[in-house]
Amino acid sequence: MSVRDFTVEQAASLAPGDQHYRAFVGPTYRYDLIGAQQFALLYLLGLRETHRLLDFGCGSLRLGRMAIPYLLEGRYFGIEPEPWLIDDGFARELGEDARRVKAPRFDHNTDYRTDVFGTQFDYIIAQSIFSHTGEAASRRALESFRASLAPGGLIVVNWMVGEEQPQFDPDTSDWVYPECVTFRPERIERIAAEAGLAVRACPWWHPGLNWYVLAHSEADLPDPAFLAALALQPLSR
Repeated sequence: MSVRDFTVEQAASLAPGDQHYRAFVGPTYRYDLIGAQQFALLYLLGLRETHRLLDFGCGSLRLGRMAIPYLLEGRYFGIEPEPWLIDDGFARELGEDARRVKAPRFDHNTDYRTDVFGTQFDYIIAQSIFSHTGEAASRRALESFRASLAPGGLIVVNWMVGEEQPQFDPDTSDWVYPECVTFRPERIERIAAEAGLAVRACPWWHPGLNWYVLAHSEADLPDPAFLAALALQPLSR
């Protein structure tokens, strides 16, 4: 049996980046947690079934298995360079009927392009993308996001915030997954400004990263008091 065919229980022993649809996108024991966390945050930030959502780096539909059934037909879009992850996400988690009924659209480019669908998005989310690459790619992606963001829309992304590490320097690092690149808050704010976006930290809980919300203007960002109310940690059972 190949690793790709492992059951969820067998995959629990795999390392992040291994060739299983759950392990490839991160620690398997966080697969459900990270997906639910993203969906809950998007809902609290106003995502409704009529909106168009771009899941940038959608992987094996960790978020998509919740967002695709929720959104109306044709409202979910995913960009993922590894097509097999999407295929296994449907085969092992969501079912092919969801692809037929909800008609999600996917693209596999590696150039951070978000204009490939010919539409604008009300919400764009990128979970643990900028935590694995440096400043140049972050800026390029944010510029692409801004061009594809509908008026009044929101971009929801996260970085690993802390002292920058010389072995994975944000100035020079490319894609280093499963290793991580650390950013100082002032660098994140500068990159966002250079991409033409307003940015605000979001205290929504994450086991290792820090969330940020970005928009075309300060007026489009959620109120600071509302964001402060999101500083909650989920119950553990």
